[in-house]
Amino acid sequence: MQVNITKRIDTPEGKRYCPVVVGPNGRIKPDSVMVDGRQEKHPEGAYYLDWTEDGNATACPSAPTQLLPTIAALENSENWMRSHLDSSFPILIEDDSRLRISSAVDDFLEEIQLSRQRKTWMGYIVSLRYFQESCGKRFLDEVERKDLLRLAAFLRDTKKLSPRTVHNKFADVLTFLQAQGVPKLIGKNDHPRFIEQEVSIYEEEELSKLHAVCSPYHSTLYDFLLMSGFREQEAMHVVWNNIRFNANIIEMRWKPQFNWTPKAYKEREVPVPNELLAILEAHRKSLPASRASAHSLVFSTENTTRDKHMLRALKRNARKARLNHDEFWLHKFRATFAFAA
Repeated sequence: MQVNITKRIDTPEGKRYCPVVVGPNGRIKPDSVMVDGRQEKHPEGAYYLDWTEDGNATACPSAPTQLLPTIAALENSENWMRSHLDSSFPILIEDDSRLRISSAVDDFLEEIQLSRQRKTWMGYIVSLRYFQESCGKRFLDEVERKDLLRLAAFLRDTKKLSPRTVHNKFADVLTFLQAQGVPKLIGKNDHPRFIEQEVSIYEEEELSKLHAVCSPYHSTLYDFLLMSGFREQEAMHVVWNNIRFNANIIEMRWKPQFNWTPKAYKEREVPVPNELLAILEAHRKSLPASRASAHSLVFSTENTTRDKHMLRALKRNARKARLNHDEFWLHKFRATFAFAA
C-alpha cells in the first residue's frame, strides 16, 4: 500500500494540489507544501489523502485533527486504513486553523536573526525556550495571564535567575506575544520587579593587582576599557584606523566586514587622554605587521581574528591575582569610567 497526502491550495493559476512537507519523524509540518520544488506556507485549503492498493487508487478528503500515526505506519497498516474510510478521515496533522507556539517562536526568531544583532537573537532564544518549558501549551490562543505568572515563578524558583534577569526575560516574552498580536494579558503589577542596585566599580587596589598578573595585551585592553568607556563588543571591533592619535579621539564605527553595528545603530567619537594613546601606540609597536596595519583590529588573536574570549581571560586573571572572579566583568570597566568622569 502506498499513501500520498496533498493539500489543495490557492495559486495565481487557480486551485492546485501540492504535496505536503513531512518532517524527519514522518509527521506533516502544518501549512507547509511544496510548490514547484519550493517549500511554501499555505494556511488555506483542504487536505486530501489517496492511496494505492492492489493497483487500485482511492482518494478521500481529510479533516485535520490531532497527530496520528506517521505515513510509514499508515502504509504498513491496512486494517487501520480500512477502519477509517469515512468522510471524517483523520490526517497526520494538527489543526491548521490555529497558530502553534512552536511555529510562532520559529518565525519570530528568524525575523530577529535577520534584523537584530546576534547577541540579541541569542537572548531571545533563551527567553522563549524558558517560556515554552514553563507554559506547556501548544497553541498561541491558549496562552493566558496564568502562563505569564507561571513563567515569572519558573525563572525565579527553577532557573534561579536574578530579579533583574527575570525581569528582562519576562520582557522578551511580552515582546514576542505582542508581535504575534496577542491581546495584553497582564497588568503593570504583574511584571517581575527588581531593585536598582548601586553601580559597582573597580577599586584602585583591585586594578593594581589585576595588572600585576596579566599579560601586556590584557593590561592594554583593561586600560582601554577603563579610559574610553567602550563596551565589550565595541572594543572587539575597533581597528587602528579608528584611533586618531593627533586629535585624541577614538571612533566607534559600523563594521560591515564583521556584520556588526554599534548599539542602537549609533556611531560616535570618544575623546581619550594622552595616557591611553601612549599605551595604544606602545601596544601597536609590539605587534607583527599583520596585526598593526590601519584596518587591523586593535585587539585580535594571533590569527588576526576578533578576540571573543575577553571575559574568560578577565575571570582567569582575577583568579590568578587571588581576587573574587565573580566580581569581575567587562562592563564594570565602563561603570568605573563613568564614575570617574
